[in-house]
Formats: sequence, C-alpha cells, structure tokens
Amino acid sequence: MRVFQLVAIVAFTALLHAQAEALPYHPSQAGYHDATVALAEYCLENKLFSEARLLCEKVSGDKAERAKEIIGECDGKDDDYTAESWGGYLDRREGVMKRRAAGATQAGLSARELLYLDPDDVAANETMGHKWLDGLGWLLKATHERLSPHVLDPDDDKPDREVTWEAPYVLVGEHFTLVTDLDWKRAKKYVGLLDRFHGVFFELLGDVIPDRGGPNVVWCCKDAATFVAFSKQVGHPMTENHGGLHVGALEAVLINAERCDYVGRKNKSHDNLARTMYHECAHRLVESGLRGRRGGWGSYELAGTTEHAWIVESIAIVFEGLEISASKHKLKGLEDQRTYIIDRNWKGKDGKVPALQPIFAQGFTGFAGASPIPNVEKYALAGAVGWYCLFEKAADYRKPYLTLLVDYYRTDTTRKDFDKRFGVKLGDFETAWREWVLKL
Repeated sequence: MRVFQLVAIVAFTALLHAQAEALPYHPSQAGYHDATVALAEYCLENKLFSEARLLCEKVSGDKAERAKEIIGECDGKDDDYTAESWGGYLDRREGVMKRRAAGATQAGLSARELLYLDPDDVAANETMGHKWLDGLGWLLKATHERLSPHVLDPDDDKPDREVTWEAPYVLVGEHFTLVTDLDWKRAKKYVGLLDRFHGVFFELLGDVIPDRGGPNVVWCCKDAATFVAFSKQVGHPMTENHGGLHVGALEAVLINAERCDYVGRKNKSHDNLARTMYHECAHRLVESGLRGRRGGWGSYELAGTTEHAWIVESIAIVFEGLEISASKHKLKGLEDQRTYIIDRNWKGKDGKVPALQPIFAQGFTGFAGASPIPNVEKYALAGAVGWYCLFEKAADYRKPYLTLLVDYYRTDTTRKDFDKRFGVKLGDFETAWREWVLKL
C-alpha cells in the first residue's frame, strides 16, 4: 500500500472520531458572526481584501461595528492572492463550517442540511446511506458496492478478469483516481499521466492556486454509448459527440474515450484522450483549489456569473497541448487553435479577429451560447488570451490574469473594470494581442 493511501486512511479515521466544537449555525443566532469576522481578520492580515469585504458585508449584530472598520481598512487596496494565503483561508473557512455543522447537529437538523454546511460530515453521510471509499470519497451505497471490489493500485499486476463498465478498473493514483473500462495497458498509462499532469499544473500555477488534495475522480468510458448513459445517470446528460466535461457539483470529470480517439484520428492530434483529460482536469484543479468544499450545490453559483466566463475555458485550453514523455514534459501552446481557427478564420485578406469586449462581457450563460461568434472561436480566443497573459507577456499580465481567475471563482469580478485590473486600456491590450495572434 502506498504511503499516501495509508495517510489518507489515518486521516479519515481521525475524522471519524473528531468532535468539532459547536458554533451557531444560523445568522439569526447570537454569536454567529464572531467566526465570520475572525475569517475577515485573517483575510485582512493576508491582503485578501475583497474577500474580507464580502464577509463583512454580511455581518450584523454586535460585530457590525468591527465589520465596518474592516471594510474601511480594505478600501482602495488590491488583493495579493497566493496559494498559501488563499489555501489557508479555505482551511479556516471549512473548519468554521464543520463547527457550524456540529452546532446544527446538536439542534437536530436533517442530514441533508448538515451536508450543505459540511459535505464531509460522517454521521450525516452515513444517515444518507453514503459510504466512504478511498480515492473516491463518499458514494451512494450501490455505487460503493459496485466499485469497492475493483479498487487497484496502479502498480498492481494486470487483474485476471474481464473489465466492463459494471466491473471497471478503479485505479487510485497519488492525485487522481481513474474509474474506467479501458484495457489495462491504457488505464495504467492514463492514471500515470494524470498524476504527472498534476505536478506540471502546480509547477506552473502553484504560487497562486492551492493544491486542495482529492478526491479528484475521472470517470472514463471506453464507449460513447456508455458515456451517454452514465452522463444521464448522474444528471448531466451529454451526447455521443461530447468528448468530456467537468462537473463541479460532483467534483468529478467524465470522459468519452471513443469520441476522443475519433477526433484524435481525424485531426491527427497527439493523444487526444490525454489532451481532453488535461483540459477537464485543469477545470477540476482550478475549481477545487479556488473554491474549496462548499457542498455540491455551491458550484451552481458559478452559473449566475455575469461577465468574464471566458477565463474558465482559457485556463483549461492552456493545458490541452501538454505532452508528457518518460522523463520530461512540454507545453506546446495553441497548435490546434492555430490550425483550425486562427489560420483559417482570422488570418488573410478576408479574415477578422473577433473583438474581445463582447466576449469578456459574457457570463456563464452567454459564453455557453453561439453568439456573437461560434463557440469554437470563443474557445480559440479564450485560449489565445490566456497564453498571451501567462507566457507571452507574463511580466505584465500574468498576475492580473490569475487575479481575475480567482475573482471569477469567488463570483466577484465586477469591482474593477479591465483597465484597472490589467493596468492598460482594453483597446490597447487588444491591439497588441491581435498583432501577436496573427503572427502565431
């Protein structure tokens, strides 16, 4: 058994026996806002000014005066997001929610209400019929019974049995768990690539995005029909033409290997299945790192965003071209975007690079639609802006780009316009960016 698995089991055992000190669980209760103000004090000390402000705007009662003082101390100050400070805040916030769940338990609230406060509450999960499985987290009893006999270490020898979706390989890697009916050789390959992808991701972005650990689960269906049926089963119906998706509410990634392989052959892409996994798993690491555990329904807050939804796909597209060999890796950039959109649609006599402002102005719903440009062009635009900020003009725009990314996942992007965030007028940024894009 690997060391990380042993550590996970020990940690979970400790969780089973831990008794969190109860806190008031509802804003109407005396003392409820004490913990909120304590979180705001941490944010103030660590230059997380906008989060401190958001916390204090909800405070009332005997802590209202201190909350107003904190808001005043935050005025005119820019956030300085780091993985250490933001991760520390998430730890503290989740600790507060566990203690509020303990207070709710004492008050006799339902298990469902407890899980909204603390998704890992042991008693509430057990009451709901959930069972823990290392590498996958809390599962419905039927799912646990189906998968638990098939949990494997990636270093195991090939199992002497036929793999099916009903009896899949459950490969628990160091950072990702892969549930799949791919053949053994491919299954081992991709769980290994995912763990190495995790290292590359945090090597590049780990100064800002904290590593919040697992479980990070990838459900990879060998056949398109299986993928379609499974997506319907978990409440996010897809078609056979979808290659994959990240479902924040499930804290998981769904992959259609048949579609990925088909597109890879058609486009002559280097390992399109890995490419799709990297894209969707980037979404997983960003959301878990920047939002933490807010309960499954908390992810749906992102569906209400009203601008800058482009940045969600932007950060994932950056990792699509990642190639990992036996001893090294290479982040290749925007080759597919250049081949299929930039060269064909944007360059040349009749070409036209889409304007940034209409796309930047779109929230979740708007960006998901095909207006004012097709989705495939939106993705190319988003990826090109992300690459430009992170690598081409890192000295100028890496920090503002990542700050905007954090703010998007905090659903707090409207405090500053583009000019204030990036220190340049959008028109000037767009002119320089367009010139760079057309030279790719």
